[in-house]
Amino acid sequence: MMNRDGVSSLYSFNTYANTIVLDFVEALSAEAFVRPSSPSHGSVHELLVHMLECEGFFLAQCQGQVFNLAEADTSTLAGIRKRWLTLQYKQQRYTDSIDNADLAREVVVELGGQTLVVPVWKLLIQPVVHSAHHRGELSIVLTGLGHPMPTVDFLLHHIRATGQPWPYD
Repeated sequence: MMNRDGVSSLYSFNTYANTIVLDFVEALSAEAFVRPSSPSHGSVHELLVHMLECEGFFLAQCQGQVFNLAEADTSTLAGIRKRWLTLQYKQQRYTDSIDNADLAREVVVELGGQTLVVPVWKLLIQPVVHSAHHRGELSIVLTGLGHPMPTVDFLLHHIRATGQPWPYD
């Protein structure tokens, strides 16, 4: 089982990595933002909304809540960024405050019409891994659109966050 410090560290990295993606997407033209370019979700816009929705859904499941993107304006990058900032704050606050016993607690989740029972720690890891997958996709898509992203790496983030020099700079 993953402990609270591990989960919290992964969420800190996830926020860092998502911020890099959003910063690079900002350089896209409005047309490139909505142009079909993502093999999994159509456009950069649709892929970002999908990532945001998944991250929000899994946090809400852990908290016994419902995540509803319908109430948010996700038609623009500014709207997506605003909603993501709110979500990232909630994610970090939750992962910083949860105890190891609550991480082991099992939650009933409805996915694809099926009822599943999953421990909280796995529900918290899922969106981080899911978003990492889609950030890799976005790296390829953004490169194709003329805006290559830098390396987004967990260890690099940790080294820099602790004030250590990265040996490959």
